Amino acid sequence: MRIRNAWLALASAFIALPAATFAGPKSDNGKGPPAQDTIVDVAIATRDALNAAGEDAPFTINTIVSVVAGDPALLNALTRRGQRTVFAPTDEAFANLEATLNTLCLSIGDLTTEQVRTVVSYHVLNGRRDSGEVLGSDQLRTINGGFLWQSGGTLTDAVGRDANIIFVDVEADNGIIHVIDEVVLPFVPPSNCA
Repeated sequence: MRIRNAWLALASAFIALPAATFAGPKSDNGKGPPAQDTIVDVAIATRDALNAAGEDAPFTINTIVSVVAGDPALLNALTRRGQRTVFAPTDEAFANLEATLNTLCLSIGDLTTEQVRTVVSYHVLNGRRDSGEVLGSDQLRTINGGFLWQSGGTLTDAVGRDANIIFVDVEADNGIIHVIDEVVLPFVPPSNCA
């Protein structure tokens, strides 16, 4: 498994960074205290720290943070109470996805909001699953009802594509983030090729 252990100390330092906030305070509709540093907050702090590292950063996660921030349903799913595990694709993973879609005469912009939401929710599991639990599982059920298969730190999606877990255990109050090197897909988008 190609997990960059040297970056684990950096990941734990991200939690101490001030988290960016979205419009308005976090709320759980009066059902107890809201999560303090949500998965989204920690992903933003991680993104910012990686961007500040510049060329020394092993990867960047700007795209996934932007996609989640731009979709209220995804934002709600990752900021509310309850525990989630997120497999966050790198920016390079999204570039690779764009190349894959180009073979279908598509671009990421051609996907509907619902298709993008389905793809992103395929990267999220219910419950907090640290790297030990993920690596101890053969099959992982996502919040959209699909499955990912795991073997030796490699996730295989519903269409047979592989994604390697390259960075693990970035903790948030309402879950945990693991970084992967490819976008996993629950379906093959329909081709626009004539």
